[in-house]
Formats: sequence, structure tokens, C-alpha cells
Amino acid sequence: MLEQLKKRFSSRGGLPDGIRNILQAQEMAGERLVNYVRAAFVVSSFSTVLFVAEDAQTPLANTIYRVMLSTWLIYALIVWWLLRKREHYYRWLKYLSITVDVSLLYVGMIGGLNNHSGVYEVFRSPVTWVALAAFNVLAGLRYSVIAGLYSAGLVMLYGSALLAYVRFAGTVPWATQSVYIGPGLNAEECIYTMVFTAINGVFAAVIASNSRKLILRSAAESLARERLEQDRDRLAKYFSKDVVDLVLNDPGSIGLGGRRMHATVLFADIRNFTQLSTMMQPEEVVDLLNRYFSMMVDIVFANGGTLDKFLGDGLMALFGVPYPIEKPEERAVRTALEMLDALQGLNHELEARGMLRLDIGVGINCGAVVAGNIGSSQRHEYTVIGDTVNLAARLEALNKETRTQVLVTSAVHETIQGVFRTRSLGRLRIRGKPEPIEVFAVMPSEAVPEPTRISLLPPSTLPPSTSYP
Repeated sequence: MLEQLKKRFSSRGGLPDGIRNILQAQEMAGERLVNYVRAAFVVSSFSTVLFVAEDAQTPLANTIYRVMLSTWLIYALIVWWLLRKREHYYRWLKYLSITVDVSLLYVGMIGGLNNHSGVYEVFRSPVTWVALAAFNVLAGLRYSVIAGLYSAGLVMLYGSALLAYVRFAGTVPWATQSVYIGPGLNAEECIYTMVFTAINGVFAAVIASNSRKLILRSAAESLARERLEQDRDRLAKYFSKDVVDLVLNDPGSIGLGGRRMHATVLFADIRNFTQLSTMMQPEEVVDLLNRYFSMMVDIVFANGGTLDKFLGDGLMALFGVPYPIEKPEERAVRTALEMLDALQGLNHELEARGMLRLDIGVGINCGAVVAGNIGSSQRHEYTVIGDTVNLAARLEALNKETRTQVLVTSAVHETIQGVFRTRSLGRLRIRGKPEPIEVFAVMPSEAVPEPTRISLLPPSTLPPSTSYP
């Protein structure tokens, strides 16, 4: 993004709104600084004009100086009034200010032509030329290359007209060589003075170009950091902190398409939620779901899991995707048990309000999946697909029939046995599977009250021929 901004630094209209606003604010800040210098210069010059002896200037020169400085001071006050509100941007102001500053300085030179020393005061005194050079350099504070070049061009245009007038007026002799003392001027020296004064505007253009690039780079980096934080906030709703950091540090690792990975998939669903929702207003249902999901998602993240999606009153979480983690099966089972424990606090509150308790069923499976951004170019989401996912969903639904809360496959059981208390339910036939598979129930922690404890239903009551959705 930064390279694109560099290529377009001269095209204000092609910049993003955020960066364009930053650049405009900097330009107006530069204009305010120039105006402070302008006001200080005018006030100091006024003190010189007002307190010099009457015969130090000719009456006409004194009048020209006072009119010029008064006009300049009024303009400084107008600019101050325009810029008092920092949110306003005046694109034309820099060109008007350059025109006024350069024009009035040349008006001062006309006053010098009508002073005691006449042409010599103009071309041999460095005061006005130094002032012109200074205001040329100040053009760079507008962060505009065109403004610097415009200032240089204006100095050359006015200077050429002034030199032509003096040259053909014939008021002084013109020498073919340098004249430092005595009558006469050398045309080449006058041109050199004018060119060296104008070239400061070119320097200002270079300064403006470099300053502009720095501002664009700084603004781009600032916006990039802001977008990174926004991305971090969005991803934090779906991934744990560690996964978010990995995704942001290596965004190319999750491109459109999928790759084969080993993952542990967890489905959790609220039991009898339809009956519960009929006893509540829609707003209360939404509030309850938000509270429930907030608790459950926090538990998923705390165990290094990733929230894949919400499914009505259920959720799907992944462990080991998009990045491998240690012991994903144990983390998934621990997540399920912590969900059951956390649910009890919410149930106590619901019972106090005379409402039904919430109960959940969890199905966990592990195996090969295809993980990646799946969908169309218009809309896609990061998810996993495969038989491993389908079987985990079937296990979650199977809790209704087995009167259990947490069911896992034998693949998961092999990694968690000895870590969690489990009970085999035997080989059960599940829809979509040609052969029965062995299913295990995970025993909840001792903190779970008796009404929601797992049923110790003997496996023999579930014949292998039974099929479950």
C-alpha cells in the first residue's frame, strides 16, 4: 500500500480519504506558520518605517512602504481569521498567499526606486532580495511541489519585468563588468541576483516533495496500524489471541482455497431452547443468547480454540486449525467440561427468575479436514469441511438419545483416556456411517449438580442397529 501511495503522491484526488485529510491538515498547519512569519515580518518592518527620521525616506517611498505594509498586515489578519477553524481546508489559499507576498515585496522595490538611492537601493541592497528568498523557502511549508515552483516562477516574472523597466528607463548607466562602488550597474549581476533568489523556490519544491513523502509514509503507516488493530479486533471475535497474532503476522497462510489438516472439531448445542424461547420476549432471547455465547466463546479461546461459526443456538469450534496446537483433543474436551461448569451460574440465575434451566450437548471428533477460505469471490469464510466435521455434528445430536452431555469418538478417546473420566457406550450406528462406531461419554466434573449429570445408561439399551440423526 505504501508503494502505491508513493507513486500517487502528486495526485491528491487519488489518495484515500484518511491520508488526504492528514495531508490537508498539515498543509493548513504550514499555512498558519507562514502567516505567523508574515505577521512578524510586517510588524518589524513597520517599526523601521515609523521610527526612522523623516528625511531618511522620500515622501513617495515612505507612502508606498506604509501602504504596502498596511495591505500586508490586513492580509495577515484575513488569513488568521480564515485559519482559526482547523477543520477547514482552502486549497487555493497557498497560491493566493504566494501571489500576495511576492507582489507586495516587489511593490516595496518600486518604493525603493522612488527613494533617495533609486535603482541602486533596489539592486545593491540585499534586504528585499533576502526577504523574497525567505518567502520562497516558506513555500515548501505548503507541502506542494507546484506551490514552490509557482513561487519561483513569480519571482522570475516580476524580476524580469522590473529589470526590463530599469534597463530601458535609462536612469543609470550600465557597465559591462561588475560595479561595486560608484555609478552603474551590471546586467549579468542583476540577473544572477534574481535567479539565485528565484531558485530558492525550486529548493522549496524539493523540500515540499520530500516532506510530502514523509507525511504520506507516516500517514500510511498510521492507517495501516489502525487497520491492523481493527483486523485484530474483528479476528479476536473468532480466534484466540495467539491465533490472531499468527494470522496477522502471516496473512498469506490463510488464502482462498483449502489445505488438508488434522483438526479436532467441537459442536455444542442448547437443549430445548425452542421451549425456553416461547417463555421469553424476543429481546430477552437475544440477550440470553449473547450472554451464553460470550461465556462459551471465552472458554473456547482460553483453551486455544477457534470459533468457526454460530449455528442458531449452537456453535462450532476448532482446535488445531488454522495452526497446530499441543494436545488439541484434550483442549476440546476440557472446553466442553468447562462449558458445563460455567453454565451452572447462568442456570442459578434463570431458576431464580422462574425460568427453565439451560442444558447443552457436545460432540467432539478429530481427524483429517480440509481447512481454508471456502466460498465465492464475493463472500467466503474460513472453515473446515470433511467427514470429521459431519461425525462431530452427529455426535452432538446423539446426546439427546443417549441422555448424555459430552460424546467423543474412539479417536478422541485414545488421546484423553487417563486424563478425563469416560464411559464406553458401545458401538452405535450413526446416520451416514456404513458400520457402527464406538462412542464414549465423558463424565462431567464434580461441580455439575445431579440434575445435569450424565446418565449412566447401560450401552445394552442402545442396540447397534439403532440409527441416529
